[in-house]
Amino acid sequence: MSPMAEASMAAFGAAIGVLIAMAVVVFGLRGKGHSRAPDA
Repeated sequence: MSPMAEASMAAFGAAIGVLIAMAVVVFGLRGKGHSRAPDA
């Protein structure tokens, strides 16, 4: 595997991890505090 492909895969994996973490936080806040995170 070329270094460039390896770096792009690492960046892609990091981005996916961040998106998953944000989704977990958003759903957690929505489940605990309905007044702070109303359904749009």
